[in-house]
Amino acid sequence: MRLIMVDPPAVEPLTAAEARARLNMGDEVTDEVMEVYIKTARQRIDGADGYLGRALITQTWMANFNCFPTCEGGKIRIPLPPLQEVTEISYLDADGVPMVIAEEDYQVVQGPRPYIVPAHGLTWPTVTSRADAITITFIAGYGDDGSSVPEPIRTAIVLAAGHINSRSSRNLSITEEVEEGIGSTRYVVSPNADDAMERTIDNLLSTYQVFWM
Repeated sequence: MRLIMVDPPAVEPLTAAEARARLNMGDEVTDEVMEVYIKTARQRIDGADGYLGRALITQTWMANFNCFPTCEGGKIRIPLPPLQEVTEISYLDADGVPMVIAEEDYQVVQGPRPYIVPAHGLTWPTVTSRADAITITFIAGYGDDGSSVPEPIRTAIVLAAGHINSRSSRNLSITEEVEEGIGSTRYVVSPNADDAMERTIDNLLSTYQVFWM
């Protein structure tokens, strides 16, 4: 299976203002910078290359297959749940002619790992021998805005964005700064800080990770 993004998510799971509020931050980080941090954190877990194996905000994908399955009743698992809708199943027939399967000729089964099967009494058609012989276009994601995404995932994104900011806003090679007439400030960075943050983020995300067999 090969996945191709058609329409990316229109918004992020959180706005810059929401992220700053959760991190108890002021305006020292601009909206533009915070939005980059949020997008970076979201892309790490979202979509075809993401850690979760899920779609967060509504997005459209195409999945290419080289053949229809013959086992399990012709079951085809649709990746990147939650699935909203299968919009089209097209294929190249034995002669290489493009065809579209009518909606009444297949069934979409929703659930944690959604799939499609031929309608009762039918089988999948014969296709030509090509890597992209079959194309399934589908819409996935929890919803159209950030509030539809589960809070543990949103919190993990906020923590990751805040961590990116903390690591980029300070020169960690500096252990002490001296200001004349004021005194000195010493920074101590625990070598375990990164590991602790990663574990917290992973714990928040762990129950949402999808494993495909």
